[in-house]
Amino acid sequence: MSRTHSSEGKNPRDGASWLSTIFFWWMNDLLRLGSNQPLTEQDLFPLLEGYKAEALVRRAENCWLDELKRSQAGNKKPRLWKAMMRLIPWKSAVIVIVLRTFRALSFSFQPVCLWLVLKTLNDEPNMDMKFAIISVALLATTTLVKVISTHHYDYLTELWALKLKVALIGLVYKKVNL
Repeated sequence: MSRTHSSEGKNPRDGASWLSTIFFWWMNDLLRLGSNQPLTEQDLFPLLEGYKAEALVRRAENCWLDELKRSQAGNKKPRLWKAMMRLIPWKSAVIVIVLRTFRALSFSFQPVCLWLVLKTLNDEPNMDMKFAIISVALLATTTLVKVISTHHYDYLTELWALKLKVALIGLVYKKVNL
């Protein structure tokens, strides 16, 4: 009773809502199928256009050729890292920076929130219930922000690494002069 995703012709990540994207719900069908039986290649989603090797290698080659032109115009040595950095879209880089910032802030504020909860619980005779509820809600929020930002940061950086790896391997196989 294997349901194949590749026959559907669409990756669920492509049309996922923002809530589905935040919580990775677009992966549920595949995870459910994988928990019931070993996954086969037919069970996997088709690649999004931006992740296909041909497109990545083409973009990497164009970025490298641009870097060669820039370096020759400025009488400088071409740098592969500059060409590879152009493969990463600005939007994605900004999202990673924001996620890293949220992650750092939540790591800093979580102990403070925990201290507020414990302090409120220690003042049992004089406990302000409204302040206790706010403290617990703040602790839960910082924990949720930490978890979501950490998982998405890891996910996006792994995607970058895979894209760069595929692009560089493709350039080597095409024998582009690096």
